[in-house]
Amino acid sequence: MIAEAIVVLIITSYLSYIWLFGFWDRRNVFNIKFGFTLQTFPKILIRNEHIQDFFVDLYTKYKSHGIVGFYAMFTPMLLVTDPEIVKTVMVKDFNKFTDTGIEIRKDVDPLFAINPFVAKGIEKWKELRSIQAANLTAVRFKEIIPTIHRVAESMVDYVREKKMEPITAQKLSFMYTVDNACSCGFGIEPSAFTDTENNFIKYANSDKLFNPSPLTMYCHLFIPAMTSVLKLRILSEEAGDFFDSFVKKMIEYRTSSNITKNDLINHIMKINQKLKEENKPAYTNLELAGHCMTFYVDSTATSASQLTFFLFDLADNPEVQEKLRKEISSISKCPSDFDIEKINSINYLNMAINESIRIHTQATWISRTCTQDSVIANTPIPKGTKVFIPIGQFHKDPEYFPDPNKFDPERFSEENKDSIPKYTFLPFGEGPRICVGFKFALLQIKLAVIFLLLNFTILPSNQEGKEGIVIDNTAFVTPGSSSKLKFKPIIQDISQ
Repeated sequence: MIAEAIVVLIITSYLSYIWLFGFWDRRNVFNIKFGFTLQTFPKILIRNEHIQDFFVDLYTKYKSHGIVGFYAMFTPMLLVTDPEIVKTVMVKDFNKFTDTGIEIRKDVDPLFAINPFVAKGIEKWKELRSIQAANLTAVRFKEIIPTIHRVAESMVDYVREKKMEPITAQKLSFMYTVDNACSCGFGIEPSAFTDTENNFIKYANSDKLFNPSPLTMYCHLFIPAMTSVLKLRILSEEAGDFFDSFVKKMIEYRTSSNITKNDLINHIMKINQKLKEENKPAYTNLELAGHCMTFYVDSTATSASQLTFFLFDLADNPEVQEKLRKEISSISKCPSDFDIEKINSINYLNMAINESIRIHTQATWISRTCTQDSVIANTPIPKGTKVFIPIGQFHKDPEYFPDPNKFDPERFSEENKDSIPKYTFLPFGEGPRICVGFKFALLQIKLAVIFLLLNFTILPSNQEGKEGIVIDNTAFVTPGSSSKLKFKPIIQDISQ
């Protein structure tokens, strides 16, 4: 009897193994059975590391297959390594891959769940995206450029007062983007460079906005049920409470004082009023705070890191810095002269930023969930399957970008950019779900560089140059807090 039970157990286990780990075999997809679990579990649970290296390894070894199957525990997932298949997932068959792969539970992380980046369902995604997009139009950019000028001038004053003292580049960039977000989104006077008690710097800094542990990100992507059990948040509770209180007080003040400003808060107040007039469910105070938090997060953390990386690239490549300064100066030597048309006319600035973003890809992969049964590369993909696109590996692939670690803005010149294969440069995603705030991010980065280069020469703070940059491998690849730069004032009168 015992022997028979053991035989049944062995056969059942074997058949379960064949079935569970035969998902991709049955679809004739090259796959690895235990690689993901064996490689990522020690990193996450023992060494508290993130999982980027797994996708790098998978892409490097098996790129030629076009798609590579793997299993997160027992769940089949897919890595896309062919740019043409990326096009299918992100553009051609977008309606079948509308959802992101990350799972955010509203009961655990209520403010971040309102971000269109993680929204589920195409209608909900469209609704949330439209709220953010309304504050990020070309007309709106023209209106806010004078405000960003003021913030950039405050940044220049802050740097000048340091008198060549090494400055933490990430801190400088974050203060700049915080002032832009607060002034352009919430109508608040910029004060990050002058007020040491600035509440946004204190309660909604980069560590509290988007600094999840490796275990948190792992569960949100691969074991979403655990996020509710363990109450794993992407945004800190302190930052969430701060925004909830801030937005509530701001709306109460504007309503009681009959104050109207052309900003995001005014826009969401108008939306809520219209919903009430139409007898439709209005947004709660928490949801309104979530809309404001979305704009703030999208405008600060990643933009600050990208600006920081770009400043280091300019410091480490003085010939690029000088060429860029000359092109900017040829248009105007006065930073406040730069309107949207002049900013966009600086072609070499566009080239250099693209190259910096390519090398320093913060989100090294993006994910999509199959929302309808689909077919990619002649392979049936059932609803619910998560698909990963390793954009960081595309950006560093020598097949697409020769000598990929070299900082070379000429890759993106008018003569050369058409030679870059489509869907191998994806810094903001692609298709309908492309990052809604990327134009605002680029605008504030460009203006920061214009103001800094017309006032300073950017120098490494030590002999190591770019090798001295410390990288924090959190959910995004970001510059570490010990990475510093020097800013040498330009002697000549740039206003003449």
